[in-house]
Amino acid sequence: MVADLHHRFRALLRRGAVDAELDEELRFHLDLDIEKRMRAGLTRGAAARAARLALGGIEQVKDAHRDVRGIAFVESILRDIRYGARAMRRAPAFAATVVATLALSTAALATVLTLGYTLLYRMLPVERPAELVEVAGVRRAFASEQLSTSEAARLQVLGPVSYPDYLAFRSGSCTLSGLAAHYPTAPLFVSVGGLGREVNGAVVSANFFPLLGIRAALGRFFHDDEDRVPDRDRVAVIGSNFWRTWFAASPAAIGARLRINGTDFTIVGVAPATFSGMTSSPIELYIPTMMLRVGYRWCDDSLAANCTVLQMIGRLAPGRTLSDAAAELPTLAPAAWAHAPRGENSGVAVAVPRGMSTDDEEPRLVRILGAVAIVLLLVCCANLAGLVGAQSAARAHEFAVRVSLGAAPGRLARQLLTESAMLSIAGGAAGVLLSRAFTGALAMMFFAADDEGHPLQYDFSQTPAIALATLGAALVAGVLFSVASATRVVRPPAASRLSRRATARWSSGAWLLGAQAAAAVAMVALAALLGASARTMLRGRNYDASHVALIRVRPRLVKYSADRAQRFQREVVRRLESLPGVDSVSMVGIGSVLGGSSIGVALPRWDAAQRVTASYNEVGPRYFATLDTAVTAGREFDEHDAAQSPPVAIVNETLASRLWPGGGALGATIVVGRIERQIVGIVKDLSLRSRTHDRESWVYTPFWQNPAQVDSRLAVRAAGDPSALLPAIAREVNRVDPDVPIAETITLPSRIAALMRPVRVSATFVGYTAVLAVILTAVGLYGSLAFAVARRTKEIGIRMALGAERRRVLGLVVREGMTVVAAGVAAGLALAAGGARIVGHLLYGSADADWIFYASAAAVVACVGFVASLMPARRAAAVEPLIALRCE
Repeated sequence: MVADLHHRFRALLRRGAVDAELDEELRFHLDLDIEKRMRAGLTRGAAARAARLALGGIEQVKDAHRDVRGIAFVESILRDIRYGARAMRRAPAFAATVVATLALSTAALATVLTLGYTLLYRMLPVERPAELVEVAGVRRAFASEQLSTSEAARLQVLGPVSYPDYLAFRSGSCTLSGLAAHYPTAPLFVSVGGLGREVNGAVVSANFFPLLGIRAALGRFFHDDEDRVPDRDRVAVIGSNFWRTWFAASPAAIGARLRINGTDFTIVGVAPATFSGMTSSPIELYIPTMMLRVGYRWCDDSLAANCTVLQMIGRLAPGRTLSDAAAELPTLAPAAWAHAPRGENSGVAVAVPRGMSTDDEEPRLVRILGAVAIVLLLVCCANLAGLVGAQSAARAHEFAVRVSLGAAPGRLARQLLTESAMLSIAGGAAGVLLSRAFTGALAMMFFAADDEGHPLQYDFSQTPAIALATLGAALVAGVLFSVASATRVVRPPAASRLSRRATARWSSGAWLLGAQAAAAVAMVALAALLGASARTMLRGRNYDASHVALIRVRPRLVKYSADRAQRFQREVVRRLESLPGVDSVSMVGIGSVLGGSSIGVALPRWDAAQRVTASYNEVGPRYFATLDTAVTAGREFDEHDAAQSPPVAIVNETLASRLWPGGGALGATIVVGRIERQIVGIVKDLSLRSRTHDRESWVYTPFWQNPAQVDSRLAVRAAGDPSALLPAIAREVNRVDPDVPIAETITLPSRIAALMRPVRVSATFVGYTAVLAVILTAVGLYGSLAFAVARRTKEIGIRMALGAERRRVLGLVVREGMTVVAAGVAAGLALAAGGARIVGHLLYGSADADWIFYASAAAVVACVGFVASLMPARRAAAVEPLIALRCE
């Protein structure tokens, strides 16, 4: 058995050598037979003739031996591949078109698969990541005084836990071999040798690194004793990038001292370059949980039971499963949360940590891009079905000859499928390579930094599974677009194809062209809508972001009191206003310049059930002037709206019309949270909400009326380019106090662009697919019409010989093409309207002008279709009748 397989594979892999051995052996036997016959009395010529007759023909014997000695199916496939390669060389333009089309289409699919895997499914680069589980509290926002009861009751979210909660879960769990705590977004202001900046830090328990199976690149990680007594052990572990940047990768970093948020620490270890935290933002510095008071400043006591800030990650015990942990951990919750505020925690969630996504929009983004990539692949299939069908029809005479010479129809079908598979694999392989460039470009454009300008770490490397899936999709597409052609080629009788060329009109594939045109219209329209949406957000609705620079100051990190922080901020504002090129300066106390928080608002004497939720921020004087937002009634806040003055507020037009439908909001009293305030101004709606959200109600209160406000974001309106002012702004802040951390220096357009990442990614990707879909539609229409004209040359000649004018022939061909395009455009507009509803959460601005984008998309595809139809139509009109009649 083994020897037989050896001989068969040798015959397959060393065909030339085995053929030479066979030829030598046959000639040996033939010579022996000739000598034997000559000894019997025959002449040499007669003996040779008789020996050859007895042998039956050398070539026939060789063929019979080849059929027996090798692996027939494999050899047949190899012959098909060799013949397919020769066929591609004879039609290089066709082969290149098919490969390029498949490459561009499958590249889009591979890019989406890579994005989706990284954002949603890629596991942590740690030891045995499948054993890790995230443990989080399921919390109800019931205790919030800023929400009505009905609003709070429906808000159920995953949340962090307090340090006592973590200890209770760690000591009580039997399904976990270990449970670690971490606060992964600690803002740490670091000073080394007089140089300082804010870095992304993490507060971690001593068992964090051992639980993940991570070993220090240099030095050590935290000892258990260093994580038991609050504020005692001031040790730190630095990340690999921090080590290279600040210490030039010197071993002398171990034992070096650095100042973190005003507290001195000693470096004890360096984390490996392969691990930079559990979030998309690379962590540069780690401190123990007992130093949480340094890393987290928003609780009076960061280690107290009412300060829920820590996240938990555990490792399953041997033999335990995720289901076991999910069943056990909720039973520990009542004991762990006996001290929690009323109703704050209502359960425990257990999940496998995977994916780098931190944005709720990203899963929807991946689904949308995946759907677009699949549509593009279907357009590619439709296009290639037409191209392969035309190519196969052009070879119909060749196949008829081969059938007449004895080739089985199934053999011809297999030959076509083999050729298509070869093209598909080549296109898929090119698509895999091309997708790496596409993914790299998207990562560089949209995933390099967060909305505050901090660098992000996303591993967008392509996995073997994604490459194989892409090749598989290309192969399936190849089979799909060749099956119909293979069936059509082998079905008609050979005699009919030998006696005459087929003259069927091209309209048998018209529905494919119509589908391509419909997809092209839909994609062009959606790309235009998304692009306009991105431009709308950058340009602003009721605001102008183009000349605004932002800077975030964090006095809280260096233990400023509220009074000192406000004196510092007033001095910074005074200095910035005196800078050349600065028109106005303001600040916000909550979140971003165009964002904020939410709060309950009501009219006096309303009960709790009548309260409504509004968006809320604390803003400084000249805030609306800085954003170029119109105050439609009343005034802006000024310096007199301070802690000692009467509480005031400004509302937007939506909230004013909601609470005072008949007017009269200006001067009225509104309850914001628990404080009654007089409305001194009404402003235009200023929001970053998409069309699927209702218009937001906004209430603004004076920044200076909150004496506890410490940190802020400053907005500076420049007369020219705001980015040119950023260095000068940072210098002025440092002149007031160089120890105060500057956490962010960025222009408002850049920040909005980062916030609008899903919109921009969608616009870019859909724009690419739209361009490709239009090109494919044009190529498909041109190719089908050109092929139809070539096959109908005789018919056209007869028409012109009977008196048909050239313009009528021209109109005949153009009309056939545009009929298909018109049907596709009509279907595409319906698809575009449906698609716009699906991506409505990504669309901003009014929908009143959407018809312009729909009309433009229809016009683009119609014009492209007309040009694609006109070129073969002109060729048909130029046919000479006598030449056409003789062409058959």
